[in-house]
Amino acid sequence: MILITGATGHVGNNLLRSLSKKGETLRLFLQPQESVGALDGTHFDLVVGDIRNPEDVNRAVEGCEKVYHLAGLVDIAPKQVNLLEEVNVLGTRNIVEACLKYNVKRLVFISSVHALPESPKGSKLKELGAAAFPNTTLLGAYAVSKSKATAEVYKGVEKGLDAVMIFPSGIIGPYDHRGSQMGSVLKTLLKAKNMKTYPCFKGGYNFVDVRDVVIALQLAMEHGRSGEGYLITGHSITIPELFQLVARWMGKTTIKLILFPLWLVKFAARIVVKFARLFNKKTFFTPYSIEVLDSNSDMDHSKAVKELGFKPRPLEETINDTLKWFSNHLNNYKQKKTKHHRTKTKIRKRSKHINVA
Repeated sequence: MILITGATGHVGNNLLRSLSKKGETLRLFLQPQESVGALDGTHFDLVVGDIRNPEDVNRAVEGCEKVYHLAGLVDIAPKQVNLLEEVNVLGTRNIVEACLKYNVKRLVFISSVHALPESPKGSKLKELGAAAFPNTTLLGAYAVSKSKATAEVYKGVEKGLDAVMIFPSGIIGPYDHRGSQMGSVLKTLLKAKNMKTYPCFKGGYNFVDVRDVVIALQLAMEHGRSGEGYLITGHSITIPELFQLVARWMGKTTIKLILFPLWLVKFAARIVVKFARLFNKKTFFTPYSIEVLDSNSDMDHSKAVKELGFKPRPLEETINDTLKWFSNHLNNYKQKKTKHHRTKTKIRKRSKHINVA
């Protein structure tokens, strides 16, 4: 029996489908408010509970030989820092303790490159050992929470737990049902298909395909060295290059890019966040996201290549597949919405006819 936490997320959904195709016996641990609508076509046992509750976690882990711990809160403009701590850190601690209690053969934990301190520009980001965690000086509450969560796994390793950690960069790819940060950006660009002028700045980042992350998780489960962490990264791309790829996919031969200075972008991001909080809206345009896009994105995944056989696919393939998936997803949504509207109209007309009669 294999347990997956966070199966309704972008990575979890893809991992569930991959393991399901292989005929694995699966159990999912989901929070009470989560929907399983995007998991159609897969087979699994289900345990519903709160990852912050040790008893709920114990029920989920008991009887499982392998555990993929993917559940976590991702928030680049957190309103409730305490919730990040509870879900990401306490939740991971509960998973680790349950794995030790029930003698789980291996735990694979998905951390983040944000849990690692940024390397100076001109040098590559590499894996760090247990002594580097937790780091409370990192940029943003999310990064700190992931560093603390990673430390919890290392504590488990010290107690005899067989665990492997992966540190993915920015995850992007198809089957993004809940809308990741970069997925939301791409979806926004698709909706604004008539836009000819793209405002941007000279930032960029390293992105890895969600399908490659799923492959890396399974490689880590089968071949990773116990107690080791692996950078799972893809390719770096600048924002102007990304916009040009998107425009090319949409059939635009020429676009106009307006490059704004970084100081102005950071100032605008602070204003956007204030308005988003005022109207209780989420935004991917935050001071934290701007800092990330301005950071050093030169990352070294050679360890994962050598020890796991990891090989990221070309980024253009990822972008094209993601845009295709979002385009189909948006079209299907529009069709369902139109069909639903027509059905409501027919019902109203029929009701009106009955009432008149």
